[in-house]
Amino acid sequence: MKKLIYFATIWLVLFIVDSSIQSQAQEAEGYTFIRGAMGPQVCLGRYIPPTADNVSGVCEGQVLDVLQFNAISTKLSADRLDQAIQVLEAIDNKLAANNYRMDRLIETTVATQASFDKQNRGLSETLEKRFDAIPEALLANDLFKQELIKLKADILGEVERRYQPLTAPAAK
Repeated sequence: MKKLIYFATIWLVLFIVDSSIQSQAQEAEGYTFIRGAMGPQVCLGRYIPPTADNVSGVCEGQVLDVLQFNAISTKLSADRLDQAIQVLEAIDNKLAANNYRMDRLIETTVATQASFDKQNRGLSETLEKRFDAIPEALLANDLFKQELIKLKADILGEVERRYQPLTAPAAK
């Protein structure tokens, strides 16, 4: 009988020590991992460590099995990655649309500048022809001829100043 009491006492001590060791909590990455009777578990709330009155500690929140916690975490991570991919795709689409518009703007600017250059050349040629078409009798007067040459230079200079050709941007 003494051996039975001795054996029961040792078994009870080992059971209490094992329970206290298993109920110790470890914190990692903001979660409290508890070793309980059902294996490792995760406390999703505030964990109150064991005290004299409370031998096993208390989780003020939901307690999940580690496998459930992994499954939920994996699902949340996948959802967040999908959201990030959607945001990146939206940014990519907007950039593609902006690049398309920028290409059209560059093409339009080049075409407009070419049109201005063509008009400027045509206007200059027309003025040159008109001045060159002045009868020789009027050009016989040197003072009148000098004033016409001066007027021609002033007009052509003003046309070039106002419609100064721009260099076209480099093609992509």
